[in-house]
Amino acid sequence: MNFVRVLATTAIVSAWGCATTISGSADNIARLEQARASAPNSEAAQRAMGIAYFKANRFAEAREALQRAVSMAPSDGVAALYLGLTAEAQNDFAAARTAYDSYLKVGRTRGVKNQIAERLTVIARKEHESDAKRAIAQEQQLSAVAGSPRTVGVMPFVFSGSDTSLRPLERGFAELVATDLSRSAQITVVERDRLQALLAEMRLTPVADDGSARFGRILQAGRLVGGSILQLGTDQLRANAFLLNVQTAQAQGTGATDQQPIDQLFTLEKNIVLRLFADMGIALTTAERTAIDQRPTRSLAAFLAYSHGLEAQDAARFDEAARFYDNAVRLDPSFRPAQQRGQEMKNIVAGNGVTESSIESGLRGTAEGQSITGSVGANTALGTAEGLNPSITAGATGGGVGSPPQPAKDPASGTGGDNVTTKTGKVTIVIRQPKP
Repeated sequence: MNFVRVLATTAIVSAWGCATTISGSADNIARLEQARASAPNSEAAQRAMGIAYFKANRFAEAREALQRAVSMAPSDGVAALYLGLTAEAQNDFAAARTAYDSYLKVGRTRGVKNQIAERLTVIARKEHESDAKRAIAQEQQLSAVAGSPRTVGVMPFVFSGSDTSLRPLERGFAELVATDLSRSAQITVVERDRLQALLAEMRLTPVADDGSARFGRILQAGRLVGGSILQLGTDQLRANAFLLNVQTAQAQGTGATDQQPIDQLFTLEKNIVLRLFADMGIALTTAERTAIDQRPTRSLAAFLAYSHGLEAQDAARFDEAARFYDNAVRLDPSFRPAQQRGQEMKNIVAGNGVTESSIESGLRGTAEGQSITGSVGANTALGTAEGLNPSITAGATGGGVGSPPQPAKDPASGTGGDNVTTKTGKVTIVIRQPKP
């Protein structure tokens, strides 16, 4: 028996070309679906499929594919990144936050990590807004369960006076009260941003009435604190605070009232807080009492600027809020809450500009960027060839007939060249001659 052996050289090249980004076109999706079907255990194929579905606005399918990719390779930052984008497109902000947090842990592109860190501040705000809408929709169920008396919400105070520049104290004073109440280990103060999101959604006026009790029930707080600030003359302030039992909608205790000169604003607030603790029947430890005596700033002007920042922030005027917080820091460089809020506002402004396009621009030219460009097409094409004809792939990758195929390197899962787009090798074709 004679055999004629013919040696041929072939190349497996990306079907889309090295410069083409994965798209959501029907043709591209069909090719990727075929590739995934031939290599169902390929994490790269799942990731590419999820990205294509995302670009086609087929978010449910995108999420399923990307979740599979993440479960198969938890260190794949690109899969986590697009899973976050997909969850956000579905308005599932909790899932988006989880996915973006994963990218911050495993992602390798610094510029994109900075974008995601900024975007997370926007996600946090959207999450509060979404939670507020959901809580109102579930009002009946929430109202049937009494909030813990240890959970306290602090509403904005109401200002009355001739000097309108003091009006932002409605929020600044409430912030001071909430901070000092949180010094006690015996109660939990509702996060300000969460409370404000619900107030905005319900469009409530912060006064002690039936609306406040309803607000407290939806908030799942057992007690609410609120009150008023009255300007007397030109240099005096009187503060009145109430403690509302949410379940009974009745005031608790005797109420807290104090009057001080404007330049003794912090003393006024401390006296109000101590009376509120007395109305709640809470005995403070020495350490807690010392903590309450602390002041965030010694500058009344800095605190007024900070209060203006809170007012602008609650109105979603983030650029303006950042300027007020920066001014507070300029007046008192040690004013830490103003520093933190100012950075948060700058992150929100920057985070609002983060898009799929800006993220892909940040990935361009990086190892992670190859996962969404044509180089992934080469890997996918290789995977397809492996599924359709293992013996040819074995020859193409240097193995013998019957050897397991050698996987193509996934640019998202490790280091390597940035322009791997082809695979070459030899194919041995054996032609059997017929017997004479």
